[in-house]
Amino acid sequence: MKVIRNVLLLTALCVYASAQSNSKSPAEQRFFNLEDAVLHQVDLSAAELSALAADAYFKGASQSPSTKLTQDGLEAAAVHLCGSSERDLVVIGDGAQYAGANGGPFWIIRDLPTGPQIVLQSGMLGLTIEASRSNKCLNVESFTATADEGTTTDFRFNGQKYVVYNQKTAKLGR
Repeated sequence: MKVIRNVLLLTALCVYASAQSNSKSPAEQRFFNLEDAVLHQVDLSAAELSALAADAYFKGASQSPSTKLTQDGLEAAAVHLCGSSERDLVVIGDGAQYAGANGGPFWIIRDLPTGPQIVLQSGMLGLTIEASRSNKCLNVESFTATADEGTTTDFRFNGQKYVVYNQKTAKLGR
């Protein structure tokens, strides 16, 4: 009986110590929205800013061609969508020049050997990184809203980029 009690006590101490050491490292963010965009912000590299500047969102913007895109109004968080050794980014345009009344632009950038590549761009209120996977990458869900409807869109990775898999719209709280 004394041996069992000692084993249980030792096991409890090991679990407690493990939990303490894990709590010191911040958990990877899985939910993003325009209001509380990024918990652990990272800086965008020049190559990542160039990839964003080449995106259709900025090509349609009324910026002069000589204006270089900066991180002003953009927040980025490092995430691991397709493997623990890869650094991917969720980028949110939450500055005044980006955010509208019912959403703002979100991007997912994968850092590939050939350079950063945008694999998702969409306007939304929030983005959730799911636990399920498609083609080895975590699935993503977005939420958008109008005055009376909310739309949830499920994105799946097709091997090259995230594409719409499913979409549901419902009336809001009435």
